[in-house]
Amino acid sequence: MAKHRVVLDCNVLLQAAARQKSVAASCLALAEKGLIQLFVSKEILLEIEDVLNRPEVRACFPNLSDEIAGAFLKRLQNFSDFVSNVPMTFRYARDEDDESYINLAVEVGADFIVSRDRDLLDLMTGYTDNCKEFRQRFRTLKVIEPVDLLKEIEG
Repeated sequence: MAKHRVVLDCNVLLQAAARQKSVAASCLALAEKGLIQLFVSKEILLEIEDVLNRPEVRACFPNLSDEIAGAFLKRLQNFSDFVSNVPMTFRYARDEDDESYINLAVEVGADFIVSRDRDLLDLMTGYTDNCKEFRQRFRTLKVIEPVDLLKEIEG
């Protein structure tokens, strides 16, 4: 059976880096064990690197040192599939920062974008034209929460 193709958003990656015993870390472990195929792009790697090094993030996660952040980024790159050229396929006016995740997922034919971000999750149920367009154009792509990915893989 083919592995699920997955894109994790920045908040899930941050939680996985900051808390080794978290649902987000368990999602990342699925990729590390080869149970899912995880995709990243230059934009996503740059964003997570930026977020991991923000003083306000470090204040919330005091154990998140330069060493842990650096090791996390290296580890992430070791077991993720890197996509160098991601075309702009979908514009998301509600939160343009989310476009890199959506467009990467579309480019690689992902099954899931895993997120806790309400802007992304609302693509599945929202009533705006943008949300409806997303569901119509990308019928097989689902935006789900980390715990739902774990259930999907374990099920």
